Amino acid sequence: MLGFSVMFKSRCFAVLLLSISLSHAAELNKAAPSFTLKNQRKVSRTLADYKGKVVLINFWASWCAPCQEELPELKRLAGEYQGKNVNIVAINVDEDRNAAKSVLAKLGLSTSHLEILWDSSSKTVSAYNIDGMPTSFILDRQGTIRYIHSGFHRQDPSAWRQEINRLLS
Repeated sequence: MLGFSVMFKSRCFAVLLLSISLSHAAELNKAAPSFTLKNQRKVSRTLADYKGKVVLINFWASWCAPCQEELPELKRLAGEYQGKNVNIVAINVDEDRNAAKSVLAKLGLSTSHLEILWDSSSKTVSAYNIDGMPTSFILDRQGTIRYIHSGFHRQDPSAWRQEINRLLS
């Protein structure tokens, strides 16, 4: 009987932890989970740093072919919106940062207006409850998730522009 009681309590605790974890996951029309990550210059960036701006947060990995197709589009988008209260942030989830840096160099993205952040421990990707790569979130000026894009589709860049412009107006 004692074994059953311990097992029951353990399962209840696991369910509680799962529900707490999911309650902080990224959801449409909810505040985006906060994060603190380092950028290419090893400067810590937080979600709060982007407050007051429309933000597209993209999660990508070096091994992801659709991510490699999408990254140049994100670079173009970042250039178009430079100085317009919009930030485009690409969060890399590779454990090996060198693999990601190699992809960035190959795609000509080592220097661009696209801000790269590093999440090698996958804490941020877990907080956003990502189920596939790439995934993008577009946040309004208050940090609320207004649009979510899973995967990369050829029509996405056009949709991003429309959604960003809607949030800017």
